[in-house]
Amino acid sequence: MRRKNLIIAIAAVVLLSAGIAALTLWPQGEPESNQQDIPPPEEIVRADLVNIALDEVASVIFTPRYGAHYSLLKETTDNGSFELKLDADDPVFPGERSRLNAVFLGAISLTNVAVIAENATDDELNMFGLNDPVLTWEINRTDGSSERFMLGAEQVVGTGRFARSEGSREIVILTERQSSLLLITLEDMYDLTFIPHSILERAESIMDIFDHILIEREDTVLEFYRRTDEEVFLTLGAARYQMLQPIVGDASDHMVQTSLLEDFIQIMPSSVEAKRPTDLSIFGLDTPSRLTLSSESWERTLLIGNRNADGTGTYVMIEGYDAVLLDRAGEYLFLNIQPAILRARLLWLHNIVDVGFVTFELEDETRVLRLEHDRENDSLTGFLDDVEISETNARRLYISALSIMQSGITQEQVPLGASPNYTVTLHMLDGSSETMELYALYHSQFLIVKNGENTGFFITRMALQNALLDRFAIVDRGDELPMT
Repeated sequence: MRRKNLIIAIAAVVLLSAGIAALTLWPQGEPESNQQDIPPPEEIVRADLVNIALDEVASVIFTPRYGAHYSLLKETTDNGSFELKLDADDPVFPGERSRLNAVFLGAISLTNVAVIAENATDDELNMFGLNDPVLTWEINRTDGSSERFMLGAEQVVGTGRFARSEGSREIVILTERQSSLLLITLEDMYDLTFIPHSILERAESIMDIFDHILIEREDTVLEFYRRTDEEVFLTLGAARYQMLQPIVGDASDHMVQTSLLEDFIQIMPSSVEAKRPTDLSIFGLDTPSRLTLSSESWERTLLIGNRNADGTGTYVMIEGYDAVLLDRAGEYLFLNIQPAILRARLLWLHNIVDVGFVTFELEDETRVLRLEHDRENDSLTGFLDDVEISETNARRLYISALSIMQSGITQEQVPLGASPNYTVTLHMLDGSSETMELYALYHSQFLIVKNGENTGFFITRMALQNALLDRFAIVDRGDELPMT
C-alpha cells in the first residue's frame, strides 16, 4: 500500500478522539509551522507491533533514555511454570511480582494498534520522536534470536505514544496503558512491601497473621506471642496474645488488634530515599526503633527512623536491604503506646487443676478456699474454711478470684507505710504461689500490686465487691453462686 504520509495519522486520531475530525497527530512541542491541513482519511490501518508466544521468550531488556536499564528474566520452576526475575546493575530490592508480570507480558504482546505511517521518512521518524526514543526494549527468544523496539513522543491529541520496531519504518500508536507499562522505571519495579502480600491475602483474620511481635523502643521493649488454638482453648480468659515483655501476662485481644495489628498492616513504604546510605543519622536510622514480625513461614524486621521534613512520612529500612525508604501511609502510633494499655483487664489466669488453696485476706477477716482434686474423674471437692461446699460453688468462687479486673491505669504508687486492704494468694500444688495486693487510694480506688510489683492498674471498690466480696455471703447461706 502506498505511503499516505500523515493521512493515516489523522485516522488514528479520529478513532482515538471519538470522531473529532481534522486534528493533527504531531508530537508535543512540534512547531506550528510544521503542521498542515490534511483531508479526512479513507481507512484506518491496524497491525501488530509485536506478538510473541510466552514460551518463546527468554528475557526482555529495557533501556530508557534516562535512568537505569534492567532486564526481566523468565525462569522455569520445578513444577513447569515460570517466574520472572529482576536483573539489573546491583538492584537494591527484588521485583514486585505482579508488576513484573504486567510489564513482561505488555512488552511481548502489542497487537491491533493503529498504524500512523507504513513507510516513514527520516523527517517523520524525527517528528514522532523515534530517531531518539525515550525507551528501547529488546526481546530475546529462547532460540537465541532477538528483536528491538522503540518508544517515541507523546501525541498531542488523545493519549499514548508512537512506537516502531527497529529496522522497520512502520509507525504505530500505543495506548496510554501500554506506554505507561513500558516506561516503568527500575525503582518502580522494586518490591518495597514489608508484610508479604501473600500473607495478608490468605489470612482469614488479622489475628492470624503474626505469631510473634517484638517492638524495641528506646525506653521499652514490647513482646507478644500468639497462642495456638489449643492454647487459647485451655486458657481461661481465651486471650489470643500473651505479653512476654515487659511483664508476662495476657494481652487484650481488642487492644492488640486496634493498637498494633491494624497499624502494622498500614506500613507501606512507597519510595526509595537513598540507596546504600553512608550517613543514617540524617534519617534518624543510626539508632532506630525496631519492629520484628514473624509467622511460621516468614520473618522481617523494620528499622524506624524520623519523620521527614514536611511531616508527611516516616523514614524506614527493611533489614537486609541497604536502602532508606519513605513510608507516607503508616502512622507508627504503636511506638508511643504504653504497655499497660495492651494488657488484658484480667490480672491473672491459672488453671484450677494446678491450685491447692486460695487465701482471701480481707479488711476484717481471712477466708480460705481449699481444693481437693480427683484427676482421674476430672472432679474436685471444695472446702471454704474447712466446711465442704459444692463443686459448683468451689469452681465459681475460684473464678471470682481470677475475675478481678482492672478498671483503669494510674501513676500512683503504694501509699507510704500502708498495708494492703485486700490480699488474694493462689497456692499452687507445686509449692509456688502468686499474690495480688490491693491498696486503698482515693475515690474508692485500689492500687493493684501483683507479686510485689506495681502493675500500673487500679480497681474500684464496686468492681471488687461485684467480683468477690458479696459472694462469700451467698456461699455461707448454702445458696448456689451465679455463673457471673
